[in-house]
Formats: sequence, C-alpha cells, structure tokens
Amino acid sequence: MTENSRSELELVWQGQLNDLVTAVACAPDGRGWAASSAAGEAVWNAGLDEVIPLLAPDNSVEAAPTIAGLAFSADSRWLAAGGRAGQLCIWNCEDLQLPPQLAQSLEIGAWIERLVWNPNSLYLAVSTGLCTRIWDIRNFTQIATWEFNKSSIFDLAWHPAGDLLAVAGYKGVYIRSIADPTAPSQRIEIETASIRVNWSDDGRYLAIGNLDRTLTIIDSEYPDNRWTLQGCPGKIRQLSWMMGTPNPCLVVASGNTIVLWHLSPDASMWEGQLLEGHQGIIEVAIPHPHLPILASGSTDGYVCLWSANGDVEQILSERPIGKYTTLGWHSDGLDLLTGSQSGSLGIWIIPA
Repeated sequence: MTENSRSELELVWQGQLNDLVTAVACAPDGRGWAASSAAGEAVWNAGLDEVIPLLAPDNSVEAAPTIAGLAFSADSRWLAAGGRAGQLCIWNCEDLQLPPQLAQSLEIGAWIERLVWNPNSLYLAVSTGLCTRIWDIRNFTQIATWEFNKSSIFDLAWHPAGDLLAVAGYKGVYIRSIADPTAPSQRIEIETASIRVNWSDDGRYLAIGNLDRTLTIIDSEYPDNRWTLQGCPGKIRQLSWMMGTPNPCLVVASGNTIVLWHLSPDASMWEGQLLEGHQGIIEVAIPHPHLPILASGSTDGYVCLWSANGDVEQILSERPIGKYTTLGWHSDGLDLLTGSQSGSLGIWIIPA
C-alpha cells in the first residue's frame, strides 16, 4: 500500500460480539488481534478464523463490567485488559501454537479507566479514579502509585523513550519519571481540564487536548515554546500523530470533523486544516502505522480513509451495522480492524 495507491480495502471477514465493541488491539508482531465489548467479554483471533473467548460476557448484572482498556505490550508477549469491574487481566502470548493464556487476574478495587504499556519495558500504567498505578509485569508487582492533585485522571501517555509518563486531568498535565518515582513531577498548567494527551513519535512535542476545545502543544527541546490552538468544533475525543509527513502533523478528532494541525517549515506556528465528510460524531481517528494515511470511524456508520492532503481516498461501510466505535491497523498496515456499536467486528484488507 502506498500513499497514492488506487488499491482499495475489501471486507474479508466479519464476527460478532455480545455488545458494543469498546476496543480492538493488534499485536505489534502481527501474530493476531484482540477485541473487547461493553458486556465485559474479550476475544482473540490469530487471523481470519473464528474468535477464541478470553473473557466471557457477564449479563448477570444490570451494569455489565465494561472493558475500557485493551492493549498488547510492545514485545507482543503480554495482553492486558481492564475496566469497570476493577480487575486487571494479563494474558501470556508467548506460545505461538496456543491462544493467550491467562497469567494473572489482579483485583485493583477501583474502576480501571485507562491502561498503557511502556514502549520499552514491561511496565504497565493503569489509571483508577484519582491515581495512576505502575505495575511491573515481570513479577506482577505494583511499583508506584501517583495521585493527581485530587482530580480524576482522563488520559495517560508514555514518552517514546519510556522514561516519562504524562498524566492528564483537571488544570493540566503532570509528567512523572519512572526512573526515579520519588522525583517531583513537572506540571503543565492549563486553565481547564485536560482530557487527552499524546507525545509525537520522536518525543519532542507533547499535545494536550482540553475540555474547552483548545489544544496546547509543548516543545520539549524549547520549553518556552508553547502554543495554544483554537478552532476545534466539538469535544476533543482523540489525539494522534500522522506518520510520513515532512513536518509534524497532529490529528484531532473533534465533533464530526477531523482537524490536521501542521507545524510550519520554520517551526513558528501550527496551521489547521479541517477534514469534513462525516455526518456523525467521529469516535476514533487513527493514522496508518507507516504512511501519511488516516482512518476515521463515525456514528454515521462510515469509515473514511484520508490522505495527508485531506482528500477522502475511500469510504467503508458494513451497513446496516451502524455506528463505528473503534478501529485498529495491523502492524504491517495492510489490514484494518473495525468495531461497531452493534458488536460487529470486521477485517478489511488490501487485495493481493
């Protein structure tokens, strides 16, 4: 697949979960993928076969234990899931001949809202209400607990070097060192709540999405360089960085619009570009892992593929599947995994 390729994704597989698909995760080494639902279930698939249950759905209570976080470690050896039930489940994925094997089920005792793996180690950051817990999965021990100024935590992001963790919440972002958990945190003050945070792939820029629809971007090489950007039409639901562009490009999902923020060649300002095409709220927007291509899923029942120039390359739909809730690229960039409000799963591939 190339940026100018005319090959189009084709739907080659469909599956069904018991409720809204809350997350999909593709193993970095490409061996398989996992998905979870609002019914508290998690499944595994090693290709185009039927899914293998990892967690069974629980319909015995009125408020099902929704899984909010699902992610593979950077080395693909471990899969983690957590959610409303306050249970952190860790599967061992080392044996290629077997589906993931449940290694630990840790009782956290609080609603797990976010979980993110360190990009260079087996540290797992988990946010639960007012605090972030750091787990060392090598021996399944909790090595740090960080509170966030008596405020709920909305998002977490590891620095690409793996040494720092950015924690977003009320009145800004805290940045903590994992090398020295006792070291004081760096604080980036924001007038309102910060609800999304993400580092650029080289770790230089930190993007912060705020509740008042503004963006804050920090240049870590020149800390005095701080930009406050306006122009997002709705709540900021997701921040990500596009690959393969000549200058840094921040992707923002906001309302029914995607905003691309391009850093000018002289690095003095960020220029916004609106990508309009969806009629419903954009729930997810994820860049291609290697190319300047973007996939977005919306409540209008469509997935759009965009170029870095803002052109719609293809529109995908499994109607009458309904609203799309989550997307995931395969590590090779040739497959796109989709999940919907109705529980449908789909795999789209570039034909050979």
